[in-house]
Amino acid sequence: MFERGFVKRSGVTIVGWTVGFLVVNLMFLFALPWLHQHLRCRFILLLLWAIPSSRIVEIGYAFYNDAFDQLEGFQPRSGLKRSQRLKLLGCSYFEVAVCYASLYLALPDTAFHNHPARPFESLYFSWITITTTGFGDIFPYSTFARTLCMSELGVGLMLIVFAVGAYFSYKGNGPDAKD
Repeated sequence: MFERGFVKRSGVTIVGWTVGFLVVNLMFLFALPWLHQHLRCRFILLLLWAIPSSRIVEIGYAFYNDAFDQLEGFQPRSGLKRSQRLKLLGCSYFEVAVCYASLYLALPDTAFHNHPARPFESLYFSWITITTTGFGDIFPYSTFARTLCMSELGVGLMLIVFAVGAYFSYKGNGPDAKD
């Protein structure tokens, strides 16, 4: 059931699933400029948005439910220990930033002041946004871009504040409870 401490679901570990999606999303982020040049159909580009968007929702939903399970005193559905969940949270936090970077990069140039035109610039802006640093060198102009930034802030804060707080406050009978 356990492989190096991480639960297997359908033959794939939770960490393997997360790392796999992180790699896919990084490849998508760095392939996006090429896709913009070679795929003239905006509809196909919008469909490609489903990859990072669905992963953001999945990560947010999983950690939100896990935090509430911890607060309610339920056994973790994942079977992961608290330390393992925190490691997974760190990887997922970075993955959310990568996913939002892909979404920012796909927006039109008019959506931002000093639009992040390359993958690393987009990742930089996403990381500055999710960590609430906000240097101000890049900022959203359009309503959609502002809404996207607000959702990244919400997901990022939920992952860090809410999930970490719930993990540290729970003292139940879980797999990592102290006697």
